[in-house]
Amino acid sequence: MKQLLHILFIIFLFHHCVLAQEEEERKVGNQIFLPSVEIGYVGYNSDNLTGGILVKTSIEYRFRNNNDLFLRVNYDNRDAVYRLESSDFTNVLEGSVRFTDFLGGIGYRFGDKDVRVFILAQAGITTYDFPNLEVNNNSLSVTNEKDNLFITRATLGIEYYLAERTAISIEFLQSQVWENEDFWDDKTGSWGVSFGVIAALF
Repeated sequence: MKQLLHILFIIFLFHHCVLAQEEEERKVGNQIFLPSVEIGYVGYNSDNLTGGILVKTSIEYRFRNNNDLFLRVNYDNRDAVYRLESSDFTNVLEGSVRFTDFLGGIGYRFGDKDVRVFILAQAGITTYDFPNLEVNNNSLSVTNEKDNLFITRATLGIEYYLAERTAISIEFLQSQVWENEDFWDDKTGSWGVSFGVIAALF
C-alpha cells in the first residue's frame, strides 16, 4: 500500500511539474512577438542614393502587452540605386546596392485599447558593398568592397489590435549614419515607412 502511495505521489509531482513548465512556457511565449515580414519604402537624405524597398523582420520581447517597456531586435534589408561622381575621373558610376541592418534597442508601448502607439530607439550596424573605381593599364574597372557603419534608428509605430496579441501596424522610422564615408559624404541617414502584422509566439 505504501509503495502504491509513493508511486501515486511521484506521478502527481511529475504531472504538476510538467503542467507548471507548460504554463511558464505559455507565459514566456505570450511575451515574445514575432512580426511577419514588414514591407515598406525607404528614402535617403544622400545625394548619392535614391529610394528603395525596405523589408523588415524582428523579434520583440514585451514585459507586458501594453503600457510598458519592450525589447526588439531587427534584421532588415533595404536597397537603393547609387550615382557616384569622382573628381579623379569624368565617369559617373551608377548601380544598385543592398544594405543589411542589424539593430537592437528598447521601446515603450502606450495604450490598452484597439489602437496603441509605441516609440523605439535602436542602434547597430549596416553592411553593404561599396564600389571602387580603379585604373588598370588605361582601363577602368569596378570592384566591390564589403563595408559596415554604425547606425541608429528612431521608430514611431501605430498598431491596431485584431485580437489581444495580434495587430496590424504602420511604422515610421528615421535612421542616422554617424560617419562621413562612402555613400554618406555628409553624415546623413534615411527615413522610411513600413506595414506589417505582429503576433505573439503562442
